[in-house]
Amino acid sequence: MGAEEKFDLIIVGGGPAGLTAAHVAAKAGLQVILLERGEFCGSKNVFGGIFFTNVMREIMPDFEKDAPLERVVTRRRWSLMTPDGEMAGEFRFNKFAEAPHNNSYTVLRAKFDKWFADKAEEAGAMIITGAVVDDFITENGAIKGVKARMDDGDIYGDMIILADGVNSLLAKKIGLHRELPAVSTIVGVKEVIALPEEKILDRFGVEGSHGAAYEYFGYAARGAIGSGFIYTNRDTLSVGVGGTIASLIEHKLNSNDLLEDFKKHPVIAPLIKGGEQKEYSAHLIPDMGYNGLSKLYADNVMVAGDAAGFVNASLYHEGTNLAMETGKIAGEAAVMAKEKNDFSSASTSQYEKRLKETFALKDMKKFRNLPKTLEHSPQLFEKYPKIMEEFVRDMFTVDGEPKGKKQARLIKRLLKQESMFGFIKTALDVRRVIL
Repeated sequence: MGAEEKFDLIIVGGGPAGLTAAHVAAKAGLQVILLERGEFCGSKNVFGGIFFTNVMREIMPDFEKDAPLERVVTRRRWSLMTPDGEMAGEFRFNKFAEAPHNNSYTVLRAKFDKWFADKAEEAGAMIITGAVVDDFITENGAIKGVKARMDDGDIYGDMIILADGVNSLLAKKIGLHRELPAVSTIVGVKEVIALPEEKILDRFGVEGSHGAAYEYFGYAARGAIGSGFIYTNRDTLSVGVGGTIASLIEHKLNSNDLLEDFKKHPVIAPLIKGGEQKEYSAHLIPDMGYNGLSKLYADNVMVAGDAAGFVNASLYHEGTNLAMETGKIAGEAAVMAKEKNDFSSASTSQYEKRLKETFALKDMKKFRNLPKTLEHSPQLFEKYPKIMEEFVRDMFTVDGEPKGKKQARLIKRLLKQESMFGFIKTALDVRRVIL
C-alpha cells in the first residue's frame, strides 16, 4: 500500500474501541482500514468478563440476534474478603432478566471480538490482522500515515485513531500518552475454567441463561492493593485477580502466585472445585483515572479506549462501554473532519469536546479521586479486613457472654489497632469516591 492508496481513516487496534470506531466510520461511508497485531481480533484481548452493551445497542440494535454472548448478568455480588472468609452483599432483580438485560453480559473476547470484527467488515471496513504498527509516516512534520511490519507496510491516511491498548507506544511518540506509574498500573491475571453447566447454575444460584458476577475486594490480592472476580459463562468460569505493580512489589508477590492463592482461598475454592483450566492470560490495566488522562487529540490523531486510560475501576468496574463510547465518538469525529476536509487539531478537538457530554468522561470525572484514595489507604486491603473479620466473627460467636460486655471488650481491643478517627476518615474517603 502506498501514497496512491490513501485511506480516510486508519485505526490501530482491534478491541472494542477500535472496532466501534471502524464500524461507525465505515457505515458513514469513510474508507477505513483497521490494523490488529493479533492473529485475529480478540486473540490477544483480555478483560474480566462483563461486556456492557449500552453503546453496542446504539450502533447495532439487533446485535443479540447472533452475537456470541455467554450469559445475562442478573446477579451481582460484592465481597469484602478476609484471610479466612468474607462479608458480602448482592442484588438480583427480575427486571434484569428482561430485555435489554441491563446491558450486562458475560462474553469470551476471542469469540466476541472476532464476531464484532466481521460486523465492522460488513459495514465496509478493511481489517488486516498480524499487523504490528511501529511508527508514524511524517512529511514536513505532519503525520500522514503509519508504518506496519508487513509487506507494503507504509499505509497513508487522513486520520488515525489509536486504540492499541494500555501501553500505546504510538500515542507516547506524540505526547498523547503519559507513562503509567507503578502505583497506577494494575497487573491482572485470569483463567478460563471449564465446569459443567449444571454445576455453574447450582453453585451460583442462577438458572437458564442467567449469570452471576462475583467481585472481591479487601484481602483478595493477599493484602496488596487489588481485587478479584468470578464471572459465569455458559460452561466455563472467568476467574481472575489483579493488583497494582507497586503494591505487588511491596508485598513481594508475583501475579501467578497471586492467582493460585486466590483460587485456593476458602471462599473461592468451593466455587471452582473440579474445574479444568482452559485458558490463561495476563494484562495491564490503566488506573490513573480522570486526573491521569492525557490530551486525547492532535493534528490528524485521536486516542480511544485503554490507550487513553478510560477505565472506571470503582465499585462499578466498567471498561468495555467506556472503550466503545470513546470509539464511537472518535469515529463520528473522523466523519465530521472528512466532511469539512479539515484534519487539524481544531477539527479533532471536537472528539474531546463531545466526549465531555457523554457518560464516559462524566463518570471518569466523578471517580477522579479513587486511584489516589486507594493508593493512600493500603489499610483497606489487609489491616481493616482482618480487624473487621475479628470483630464480626467474635460478635456472632455464641458462647454465653453477654453481647454488651463482648462489644465493649472488642471495641477496646480494636481501638488499640486503629483509632476511631482513622476508621471514620477512611470510611468517609472511600464513600466519596465509590458512590
